[in-house]
Amino acid sequence: MSLLALIILLCIPGQGNAQFVYFGRNKVQFNNFEWKILKTEHFDIYYYDSLFSIASIGANIAEEAFTEYQIKFNHYIAHKIPLIFYNTHNHFEQTNITPGFIPEGVGGFFEFVKGRVVIPYLGSLGQFRHVIRHELTHVFMTTKILRTMKEHRIPAERFPPLWFTEGLAEYMSTEWDEQSNMALKDAVLSGYFRNLRAIEEISGSYLMYKEGQAFLEFVAHVYGPEKVQMLIEDFWMYERFTKLVEYVLGEKLEKIDERWEYFLRQKYFPLYQRFAPFTQNAKKLPPTGYSFSPVHYSDANEDAIYFVANADGYASIYKTKKDTVEGEFLPPELVLRGEKSEDLEAFHLLQPAMSVTKNGILAFVTKSGEHDLIHFYDIRSGEEIGNFGTSFLISISSPAFSPDGGQVAFSAIDTRGYTDLFILNWQDGVLRRLTDDYYDDKEPCFSADGKELYFSSDRTTGKYAGRYNIFSMSLLTGHITYKTYTGYNCISPKAFNDKIYFVAEKDSIKNIFYTDSFPDRLSTAYYQVTKFLGGVYHPCFHGNKIYFSGFENAGFKLYEFDLSSYSPDTLPMRIGYPSKQWAAGFYNASAEKGVVAYEKEYTLDYMQSQIITDPIFGTRGGGTLLLSDLFGNEYYSFLIYNTAEVQSDFLKSFNVALSKYSLERRTNYGFGIFNFSGRRYDIRDSDEFYWERSYGGYFALYFPISKFDRIEAEITVANSDKEVIANVLERSALLCSNTISYTHDNTLWAYTGPIDGNRFVFLLGYTSDVKYSNVNYYSLIADYRTYLRLALRSTLALRTSVYYNDGKEARRYFAGGSWDLRGWDRFSIRGEKMWLSSLELRVPLIDQIKLATPVIDMGFYGIRAALFFDAGSAWDRNYETTYGSVGAGMRLNLFNIIVFRYDIGKKIEQNFGSFQPHLFYQFFFGWDF
Repeated sequence: MSLLALIILLCIPGQGNAQFVYFGRNKVQFNNFEWKILKTEHFDIYYYDSLFSIASIGANIAEEAFTEYQIKFNHYIAHKIPLIFYNTHNHFEQTNITPGFIPEGVGGFFEFVKGRVVIPYLGSLGQFRHVIRHELTHVFMTTKILRTMKEHRIPAERFPPLWFTEGLAEYMSTEWDEQSNMALKDAVLSGYFRNLRAIEEISGSYLMYKEGQAFLEFVAHVYGPEKVQMLIEDFWMYERFTKLVEYVLGEKLEKIDERWEYFLRQKYFPLYQRFAPFTQNAKKLPPTGYSFSPVHYSDANEDAIYFVANADGYASIYKTKKDTVEGEFLPPELVLRGEKSEDLEAFHLLQPAMSVTKNGILAFVTKSGEHDLIHFYDIRSGEEIGNFGTSFLISISSPAFSPDGGQVAFSAIDTRGYTDLFILNWQDGVLRRLTDDYYDDKEPCFSADGKELYFSSDRTTGKYAGRYNIFSMSLLTGHITYKTYTGYNCISPKAFNDKIYFVAEKDSIKNIFYTDSFPDRLSTAYYQVTKFLGGVYHPCFHGNKIYFSGFENAGFKLYEFDLSSYSPDTLPMRIGYPSKQWAAGFYNASAEKGVVAYEKEYTLDYMQSQIITDPIFGTRGGGTLLLSDLFGNEYYSFLIYNTAEVQSDFLKSFNVALSKYSLERRTNYGFGIFNFSGRRYDIRDSDEFYWERSYGGYFALYFPISKFDRIEAEITVANSDKEVIANVLERSALLCSNTISYTHDNTLWAYTGPIDGNRFVFLLGYTSDVKYSNVNYYSLIADYRTYLRLALRSTLALRTSVYYNDGKEARRYFAGGSWDLRGWDRFSIRGEKMWLSSLELRVPLIDQIKLATPVIDMGFYGIRAALFFDAGSAWDRNYETTYGSVGAGMRLNLFNIIVFRYDIGKKIEQNFGSFQPHLFYQFFFGWDF
């Protein structure tokens, strides 16, 4: 099928979906954002609702960064930069500026086509500053390179590698912090660090960001900070970036790598003298993927650790029981499956997410639709007994029960972007707000007597302004007191044994400390409990044991630490802390004078023309363009091409389609008009050419019920004049096509296709000639696919599909080829009715093949094997033959763009009476069903 023919198919949904059924999850627009613009000297700041305070702070950060960057980059940006703020990640995930899904770890992005910077505010002003500066680095670097290439009259067809662009953004936007240190330290000490010659192997990962930043820190330290800027200034000189690095640093790449690796070994290997790996002083619990947020629960029947993990690709709740005889923890059991239904749409893995009462009520947080929910789950009965959520609290984290179990404290981000503390009487739903400001108050826990609340906050001022420390709030008076005053970012407080335990980043490593829990005053000292080499996260306490999630060897695992095995180190605490709180910098503009309402303006996204020649359609020429507004909420597409084969047919052979698509609200819609005429070749109905002119319009609705389910409805009205037999028989019709469908998809994908979950579509359609009654048929499609996980990377996949058209001039379906009935000629099996069934065992074959050449190193990953059995048939009136095939195949995902398939097998012929005498060999492309 030619590109133009494919565009035609997509422009007329009523005629296209009868054969091609699409699955996929939904990006749901839960909120109707009323956008406003805060105009500054160099930026248009877009925000909504009551986010003006945070937008003003962001505007001030952006203007400060602009002043700094124009000097460092020796570059000035004359146009205003659009800077778009969302007030939580939940809202950020709804953006249409990028069409794909946004994972939780993405903190913002710079969109190249229209120069848009899109950032969610996640409650921390320090992180907000980091992300704004990070993305503005991309803006300055990109525009600087484009200008430099233009000045040297070089086509702007290349950019620096991803490790440099992201590494530079980190280098310019933040200091080398604990999280950066944790990632690179572990890579160096665990042996998976990649130097410049191998850094493409980790392309796109968080480690690549940090290695890129670390390399530029190394360059600035060893070769001089001016060399970093020279890598941008001189980018135009070399096509290969590694040659540029050699030119700027004056050494061969091998020598640079050697010096860098030695530099890092000098930095990290001496840490073994003072710190130990987890496995030396703690016991690893049975592995279950990446594991977080452990809580301990015991009763007469079990002694167990409950935790959140993504053992099989879905984040879920698990438990591991302790054997009462041996005292060892048993292999984990699944408690509650997540990420397959709307109410448990997503767990926030990196945030503290669970708490448990003495009588077995487990509180945990998940994303559910437009905001987060706290779920209350009865461990003993295995049922959810309630949940809490409200529209003005969008993101929730860190639930913590009171000692009597009647209240739960938590941290939440409201519609203004403020991260504050709340207490909920969870049985009657009464909510109490404890703080109300732009400081990042998080991870609360109750004191042993339930009269105070300990929490972590960046409200620290004075010498350690903006650092996180532990604070105490009296629940009677609301008075807030420092419990720690250090510069080590103290987080995750827990009240235990008359002490306040917490995690601090001393020596740029997260370890566990404690201080005395004196009421209303600061202790004179704090004490270091653990000295682990990796980072400690989400500790919980029981008896003389600490359970925590620890980062080591590129993974988060659960560990048990014996408190009685260590003598804590005593460290003095600064006592004379200041009482005045720090204040954020605001851009000097009022909401009344510096703000205007957003009005849609449409700019060009895409434009292309082409001329094609193929043996079926002959020569065709045309073009298409796409316009959209700033937020990607509305699109206009225009297509024009000509199918004339002789000069006299030129005027009557114009094909035009004009469409509008709106994605702004939860109910998406599209409509358009079209006029198509010319010689057609319809593989579904015949192998003959015919002439047809079809003109009309369509309207489509798309309503996502949740991330996993949607309803679609379409209506197309088209006048069709078809020359059935040239100069002999013509057919005129005014076709009205109506379809409605329901689609479900909660599948999990691997390298070459789905490996878990299920998906199905059920479609009903009716097409009739409302003027002449020359066409009249109804359609039904039922397609169900399920994927049974046999092991972590092995799957048994089953597809069962029925396609049914019946009536006058009913369209035909077709099968055959790599995507359905393998071994049979592509599109050779046709009929108005059709059924297909496939059973396929998918297993890993080769994890990695690496080709090292003098010019470039290439790696191929995730090569998989399949054993398959296909069956099906197609017919018009009378069922005649059943077709089938069996065999084996290999799948290769090339650069995550296209999947190549190679199958070997035997056709089952003669109505399942015999196998073909020889093997068939079939090479094609496409994802597994």
